[in-house]
Amino acid sequence: MSEAGGGELFIVDNSVSGWTGLEYLSQWTDVARSFDIATGFFEIGALLALDGKWQQLEGIRLLMGDEVSLRTHNVFKEALRQRVGRLDDSLEHEKGPNPFLEGVEAVVEAIAQGRIECRVYRKDKFHAKTYITHAKFDVLGAQALVGSSNFTRPGLTRNVELNIKVESGREVAQLQDWFETHWAAAEDVTEDVLRTITRHTADFTPFDVYAKALHEFFRGRELTAGEWDESQSRMFGHLDRYQQEAYWSLMKIARQHGGAFLCDGVGLGKTFVGLMLIERLVLHENKRVVLFAPKAAREGVWEPHLRRWLPHIGGVGGGADFSSLSVFSHTDLGRGNEFPERFQRMTDLADAVIVDEAHHFRNRGSRGDDSELSGNGERLDRRSRYWRLYDMLDGSTRSKLLFLLTATPVNNRLADFRHMAELFTRGDEAFFGRSLGVNHLSGHFNVMERDLQATLGAAGGSNGNGSGDISGRAAMALAEGLTQEARDALATDVVFGALVVQRSRSYAKASQIQERGESAAFPERKPPQVAEYSIRSSYRDVLDMFEKACRRQNPLFSLAIYYPLAHYIGPEKDIDPFEEGRQRQVVGLIRTMFLKRFESSVYAFEKSLDRLMRKLLAFVDVHSEPGAEQDRLDGWLHRHAEVVGYRPEAQLGLNFDGEADDDADEDVIPPELLESVEELSRDEYDVVAIIDKTFEDLDEIVRFLDATSRLTPDQDDKVRKLSRLLGTKDLSGRKVLVFTEFADTARYVESQLRSAGIDGLARIDSGSKLDRAEVIRRFSPYYNGSSSPELVRNSHAEIRVLVSTDVLSEGLNLQDATRLVNYDLHWNPVRLMQRIGRVDRRMSPETEERLRADHPEVAADRGTVRFWNFLPPEELERILKLYERVTGKVLMISSTLGIEGRKLLRPDDAYDPLREFNATYEGTRTAVEEMHLEYQALLKRHPELAERLDGLPGSVFSGRRKLSKGARGVFFCYSLPALDADEGVFTLEAGPTRWYLYDLEADAIVESPGEIIESICSKPNTPRRCEMSRSTLKDLRDKVLRHVRDTYLKRVNAPIDAPDPKLGCWMELN
Repeated sequence: MSEAGGGELFIVDNSVSGWTGLEYLSQWTDVARSFDIATGFFEIGALLALDGKWQQLEGIRLLMGDEVSLRTHNVFKEALRQRVGRLDDSLEHEKGPNPFLEGVEAVVEAIAQGRIECRVYRKDKFHAKTYITHAKFDVLGAQALVGSSNFTRPGLTRNVELNIKVESGREVAQLQDWFETHWAAAEDVTEDVLRTITRHTADFTPFDVYAKALHEFFRGRELTAGEWDESQSRMFGHLDRYQQEAYWSLMKIARQHGGAFLCDGVGLGKTFVGLMLIERLVLHENKRVVLFAPKAAREGVWEPHLRRWLPHIGGVGGGADFSSLSVFSHTDLGRGNEFPERFQRMTDLADAVIVDEAHHFRNRGSRGDDSELSGNGERLDRRSRYWRLYDMLDGSTRSKLLFLLTATPVNNRLADFRHMAELFTRGDEAFFGRSLGVNHLSGHFNVMERDLQATLGAAGGSNGNGSGDISGRAAMALAEGLTQEARDALATDVVFGALVVQRSRSYAKASQIQERGESAAFPERKPPQVAEYSIRSSYRDVLDMFEKACRRQNPLFSLAIYYPLAHYIGPEKDIDPFEEGRQRQVVGLIRTMFLKRFESSVYAFEKSLDRLMRKLLAFVDVHSEPGAEQDRLDGWLHRHAEVVGYRPEAQLGLNFDGEADDDADEDVIPPELLESVEELSRDEYDVVAIIDKTFEDLDEIVRFLDATSRLTPDQDDKVRKLSRLLGTKDLSGRKVLVFTEFADTARYVESQLRSAGIDGLARIDSGSKLDRAEVIRRFSPYYNGSSSPELVRNSHAEIRVLVSTDVLSEGLNLQDATRLVNYDLHWNPVRLMQRIGRVDRRMSPETEERLRADHPEVAADRGTVRFWNFLPPEELERILKLYERVTGKVLMISSTLGIEGRKLLRPDDAYDPLREFNATYEGTRTAVEEMHLEYQALLKRHPELAERLDGLPGSVFSGRRKLSKGARGVFFCYSLPALDADEGVFTLEAGPTRWYLYDLEADAIVESPGEIIESICSKPNTPRRCEMSRSTLKDLRDKVLRHVRDTYLKRVNAPIDAPDPKLGCWMELN
């Protein structure tokens, strides 16, 4: 060896000297017997860089230290952990270019043989770096390199260091004495180093890879229980495993994206998950939380549950604004007085918002116009509830997490879900660009909707109106909830998958069985029974009139005032296609509403006729010019004065003083579609033609009202049937919930049942002035924190029969009842599921024990749910033909369930509607749910497995014989980086875990976990078998990595400094 630069010092600096530490040591291995090395850090790369060289040495002693004193045992243990952790990291890093760690086996062997020894000096700070090389030949003697280089690959090759060679025998001897002194005082960590290295070089089994792949997959989707959950939370221990998983997933999703959806099916305990979120956010994360819920659910569920389960948090009972929790009803968003000021405080101070039954915010409605003023000059606020919530969630002053709870994230269009997501994306179309690779959110969902429409259009043919427009069909298919294509479209969507936690009842039951050997008590749902009645025997003439009116070109009513663009006389190019479509949709929805109300009750039909008549008269009054037109209106009013003055409720002797006269329960016509009719210009519209058609509609209404006014309740076969049914042995003396879609029908039914002497009767709808929470408690006391004896003590009469609209069909616990009656055709399976879900819910063993003790007469009924559907079997086909005329949509209504079933593709097709409904209600477990159950089962069968999987290194590799139905290829499990919304940088923790399978026979990369798991499933005794060459495996790994970069990383626009995808495990399938 020659001196560098001809000076007196021999410098090794990895730079200008021309010498690297690696080259220096490499040359010494040819002539040295052993190395004594003092270093701050040791990385495996240093030895691998010397591979083939260091093996010539008889021994290497590595003396490590730290810049801080390691005198105490705990400090030493932590320092050792860091030292070992650095060595562990260096092994992981080495797997990039060297996936099989070639060369490491020799290191392991040398350590095991005692040729490599490792110690840590702990008495004082230790920051020394020296390399003492002991020559084989006395003529060379020992020399030393002293300076700054750690025994790492960067320290020996890349970093600019400063080391000088010491050749003087006396000086080297002094260095050797120094080394021996510190070596003797150091602690032996050779075994720790050996364990760290062999952890990476073990022959892993196929089961190791399979279990780790599942472990990583679900760790990428949810958090795990922390110390606070286990030891301090009051709620956590009350949650089932699937609810804990939901809570963990929601927290992780919200941290990544700012918002998350919980969309579990009805009756699975979303409220308890919400309570867990509130507790964590308020107590553990010191956040201010706002909760929104429907008024009935706030009063009947949330406030009682908060008082019972989280009394230490507050937020109810008058102190809401002084707690870190504030609770509001959805309707509060539209209220005046102090509420706008309170919501502004929420904007300024809130950190998180939870919205129960969030599907009520699926329609955006009117944004409002700040420039619109009232008569007294005050600014009018016409914003819908959606936009009021949107503005309250403004995060410009304080960022907010949003949690949306709903069993129906899509009600009648995919845009429903997008609108709710936009509450936290703030309308930023590129919001998911860097996290999910979706660079235009609206465009993404528009493509999905078009694909879905195309699928449904191909399957179902024309919509019946000759337009070829299938958007209405797709919307109906989504609303009816049984369309598999719609569910599949969402199940595979990247945005839906990233934001939504959604588990079926089937999964929840299976999860509980695996966790504790039995599932929570859900009642047995008996097959539905049909309550038959006859429309013809009740009002034959009205049915005939209805059918005749529907046979016209414009079925039932023209409704020209709601579709003025059909009479536009200006240039056709001026017509906005969107606005014309909106008007056509309004007309179709109004016609559908009349048909549904006609089937529901004659009273509901009459009330709608009366309301429409007054709206039509108002239009004609505004648009009639003095003279002939005004005289025509006056004449009509004079001729039909008796009809105009007729009030259906007075005819029936009904008294609803103080109650709202609108059917706000209906969700048939979104408010943004049915806005007040504007005055039309005769320069732009054929107003005369519109008035003519309006008078035709008025005449039709008069004919209907003339016929219905002659009907009496005694003729109503339907309500008589209900009265008789409530007196049968199946329902007599039992709690019964009677559902109808319309408030008018509910009021009519209650009146007739009261006249029939039905005891314990009450009604609730959107216009009721009764305290909903009190009504719910009186009807279902045991599942709402009360009991029959307590009601008696408080002088509250218990309710046996509750007639309700769908204001009670969601989010409430009415399990005291085991009988349910659907009074009218509900058409929509989603609505039926929500109704049944009020009584078909998880049962509490404690509550059931109290209920049975107080009411032994109903003990035999507990655990079963029965429901009846009112159907007119003789007239059902006629009703369906009317529906087809009104909507252009062909229906198949189940003669048992009263809901639309699957469309028949061939005349000889047949299906079991009850089986299909039950499958949808219970939910078909998805591939991911099946994987989760398998993962839970593994952890239960092998209690030590979770800890062992946590201890496995990255890039765990194995091989096995391919399964008979599996693919031949190589499987990979990668953790991918994504943008962390809080930190603003890309991290692996914020990103997903993805599976890839390189199928050698198809020469394609499979990404569906549901398909891949069939190829990698392994048992603990599955033998390891590796046959592919390492070069082939490395090439396939590199191909998959390029695929990841060209697809996922490109979609999310990952920056150059983003973490590389991390390979968790892989396996050859030969």
